[in-house]
Formats: sequence, C-alpha cells, structure tokens
Amino acid sequence: MNKKLFFAASVLTLSGLMAACGSDETSESTTQDTATETVQNQNETATSEETAPEESTEAESADQEEATEEPAEESAEPAQENSAATEGTLTVSESQSYEFYLLPGYELTAEEPNKDVIFSSENDELFMRVETFKPEEADFAFADDSIQQTLKAANEGAELTELPAFEEAEFKSSTVYEIPTENGKVTGAVFEKEGLIVKLTIFDHTDAGVTEEFLNMGKTITAE
Repeated sequence: MNKKLFFAASVLTLSGLMAACGSDETSESTTQDTATETVQNQNETATSEETAPEESTEAESADQEEATEEPAEESAEPAQENSAATEGTLTVSESQSYEFYLLPGYELTAEEPNKDVIFSSENDELFMRVETFKPEEADFAFADDSIQQTLKAANEGAELTELPAFEEAEFKSSTVYEIPTENGKVTGAVFEKEGLIVKLTIFDHTDAGVTEEFLNMGKTITAE
C-alpha cells in the first residue's frame, strides 16, 4: 500500500516538472517572437523615416526643374521697317556720288555743287538739303560741328536740342539736333555709313510734320 502511494506521488511530481518545463519553453518562445517582431517594426520605422526626406527632396527638385523650364517672356520689340526703303524708288543723285530711296510725293534737284535738295511736290518750303563727303574730304567731327552752326543760324535766339542718335547698326556714328523756328522747326542730322559722311538739314512746318519722312529717306543714302 505504501509503495502504491509512493509511486503515485512520484508520477504526480514528474508530471508537474514536465508541465513546468513546457511552460518555460513556451514562455521563452513567446518572448523571442515578441522581440523579433519589435526589432522588425523598429527597422521598418527607421527605413520609412530615411526614405521620406529623399522623396521630399526629389519632389522639390522636380518643382525647381519645372520652374526653370518655364519659357521667358519675350520683351524685345521687332525693329520697324524704314518706309522709304519699302515704298520708295531707288534714285541716283546727278551732282553727288550717292543713291537713295525717294518716297512718293517728293522730288530731288541739285541746288548747287555738292548740295542737293529733296522737297515736297505740294509745298517746296518743306525740304531737306543733302550734303555728302568722302573720308578724305571731311571727318565726322567737322560735319557734326557744321550742322550745329547751320541750325543755330536758323534761329539765333533759340536753344539747340540734341535728339537720340540713330539706333540702326549700319550707322558707324550719328548725331541729330533740332531747333524751333517761327512756323516750325529745323532738324539737322550727321551720320557716317559705308565710308560716306552725310549731312542733312530738314526744314519743316508745324502743320506739316514731315521730318520723319525726310529722315527715313536720308537714312537710305549709300555711296554709289
């Protein structure tokens, strides 16, 4: 009887030990699994944080490239065509070695040696005197001083005004002046172009306003 009780007690003790071992193994396995999941979650979080700035930087770069690729607004205005060159008739001077484009409604005549006059067919008080010089005959400085003196003589009591020079690249040098008169104004221009120095003196009336047309014709003068 005592042997049976001893045997039963031994069996119960052994069963308890085995159950305890199984419980420790299960707990250890559960702990290891939990630790592994925690490490994986931390790695995924770190990877996500490292990737986010790169994605943001790429987005900013794309925005900058789009801003750079935007076409610039065109600010330059096209140059206006000279009406004399497009509408005028090529005309050769009989007293000087030059040619130019004469607009409709104007005529050319020789005034005296080395001086021509282009005048309005409707009113010969509207005219432009044309003088040309070769480089060996006169330089630009001489012609510039001469035109100023000519304009001052037209109205000694008025002030001479300098206007913007010609912008076209074909003119090596140029100056433009203006002085008021009793019934209008006198405009003088000197320019050097293709080895020819040209002096223009324009007489215009306030109610006529033909100075621009005379200047356009004068700009087309070239050595013959």
